[in-house]
Amino acid sequence: MALHHHGERESDARAGRKPTAAPATAGHRAARHVTAGVAQVRPNPWYGLELVPEGHVPELPELPLHTAAGVLDEQHRHCANPACGKPVGRGHEGEPGRVEGVCPHCGTPFDFSRPLGRTVAGRYELEHVLGSGAYGAAYLARDRNLDTHVVLKHLNQSVAQTALDERNALVGLRHDSIVRILGYEPEGPHLVLEYVPGAPLAARDDDPLETLLAHGIRVLQALDYLHARGLLHCDVKPLNIIRFREEGATGPLDRVRLIDFGSVRSRKDTGPVVAYTKPYAPPQEDREHAEPTAGFDLFGLGRTLLEVCSAHLKNRTAPGVHSLELLLQRATDVTQPERRFVSARQFGEQLSGVVRQLVAASPTGRQVARPSALFGSMPEPLHGGLGVARPLGDWVRAVPDEDGLLTLPEPFSAPRLGEIAVALPTPLADPDDPYIGESAGNALAESRLALRRKDVALAARALERSGLEPWHWLHAWYSGLIALAREDAGLASHHFGEVRQTVPGELIPQLALGLCAECDGDRGLALAHYATVFATAPALGAAGFGLARVLLPAGRREDAVAAMERLAQEFGHEREARIAAVRLLGTVLVPPARATSRTLAAPPTEDDLTQARETLAGLDLDDAAAAGLRAEIQYAEFLRTRDRLALSEAVRQLGAYAPTEREYVALVDLANRLRPPPERRWLRRLGRTGRARFRGTPDTLSS
Repeated sequence: MALHHHGERESDARAGRKPTAAPATAGHRAARHVTAGVAQVRPNPWYGLELVPEGHVPELPELPLHTAAGVLDEQHRHCANPACGKPVGRGHEGEPGRVEGVCPHCGTPFDFSRPLGRTVAGRYELEHVLGSGAYGAAYLARDRNLDTHVVLKHLNQSVAQTALDERNALVGLRHDSIVRILGYEPEGPHLVLEYVPGAPLAARDDDPLETLLAHGIRVLQALDYLHARGLLHCDVKPLNIIRFREEGATGPLDRVRLIDFGSVRSRKDTGPVVAYTKPYAPPQEDREHAEPTAGFDLFGLGRTLLEVCSAHLKNRTAPGVHSLELLLQRATDVTQPERRFVSARQFGEQLSGVVRQLVAASPTGRQVARPSALFGSMPEPLHGGLGVARPLGDWVRAVPDEDGLLTLPEPFSAPRLGEIAVALPTPLADPDDPYIGESAGNALAESRLALRRKDVALAARALERSGLEPWHWLHAWYSGLIALAREDAGLASHHFGEVRQTVPGELIPQLALGLCAECDGDRGLALAHYATVFATAPALGAAGFGLARVLLPAGRREDAVAAMERLAQEFGHEREARIAAVRLLGTVLVPPARATSRTLAAPPTEDDLTQARETLAGLDLDDAAAAGLRAEIQYAEFLRTRDRLALSEAVRQLGAYAPTEREYVALVDLANRLRPPPERRWLRRLGRTGRARFRGTPDTLSS
């Protein structure tokens, strides 16, 4: 079941709340979004949660087990220095680890012994050490007043202000995926937090990849909530994300909560980040350290997901895994930090898109119809001639040989590159993109208009005037369109690959890559892209038609027809898809008499042609289209039976729809030439006995 959103979060999504803009710094341009004709909101980027079933919820311990000495378990002992964080106090060769000492890696002292059994503020009985660090310790305690377990977080007096900052940050937060504050005790001082009986976020052996990514989306929801209130967590890592079992109205739920707000800071604070964990933070020289934004937390989550999903990422051939790899590369990019996500909603949109690809390829095959947040609609199906009857001109220009085999053009083909450039959808304004101002948006709109007018030079100049850096995905997208208009499929594919690297949760870039691969003759690569897009979103008709076009030459006629039958269920593509199914059932790519080792498709079977006729009978077509499809089916039948008379009649019927007298005469002439020679018809009428008798009387023949 999908996560039941917190009331405030849900109202935000319904209202289409604008995300908090990143501050304008030396590395961030001020956002001046184009508003004409495009939405300036990102509706529900968390939709991936709706696609992930709850599955098996693990039995997590309600309470940690006490150690004999009442000190922190060795497996949880780490150096308190945030820049180090390496294991300390561990046992060796059967000997227990030291409770007190100095980190051998950086020299930071550690002390994991804490007096248990005492009571704080006359109310909280300390029972167990949950963690310890440079700023203090966290204890499991029993609240006598409420008779429940809580977490008592003690901070050293030297960092008492940190406790106040954490208290002030948590006291106003109400979110399902953020730990709740229950109280504050000046003694110590201590924060009183809810106890979440779980374990740090990690993958179990039976965890599907989409389950782990759903937890990533929940953390992004929490960060979006936090950032919208002007706060940064600054220490997002697996240890600070607790995975726990929660009882819901429909049964147990697998959930996560973001904890440990000891490093929290306001976005208004000046000065560099002080408290963070090095492996989950951008490099020290990164701009996020001097002037931190939401990107600091998003980088930490990217590193967290890399660690948690590491076992799944090893299998790059699994559906959706390569998309996830590209997503996390963007989230943690240190060579081009401008590529990284700037808002939790921007990250969440792409992560939900990856989940969408994963679940579509799973045994359940879950699909969701959803408009893209970054690309407009694409009504043009780009069927390459497959979704309509063969043009009448093909029959007019057909020439039969002595056996009746016709010289006909290919029954369908990949769309032309220029046609693809115009048909691919227009990108929408990204409300979280700090690099697209009004002038850039206007220049891109001019480039798009020039492409539609086939003025490639003007389109290129307009793109140059946009001022976008080459690394930006919109620059790559328009560069790909311009390459298509210049008939350069290889260069276009390179640019669309760059787009896919930045927005791997989107399907349109993969569709563009499939079209480029097909035009470039790489049917295997085209098949991979088309299959992913069509399995995820069948409503994208261009992917379905492309899939059928590459399946048939590969000898997979049945699969190609099945793809069209699936596409026919989508509104807006039913008629063309059913016509395509008829044509695929009766299409002969290479006549048997001309077959070579390069022939890729077996001829239709009798069952194929019977199914084609039955499908055609159920279509509501005009007479001309129906006659064209019947002629194509009859030609396939002729190649099986050599029935020239039936083929001749089918071609003759096309003449009634010829637009000119010349074409009518050509079709009648073709029909006549396809008729069996008179003497052959006469011999057939004689029958076998008559022919034998006739051949046995040469004298009569000569007379």
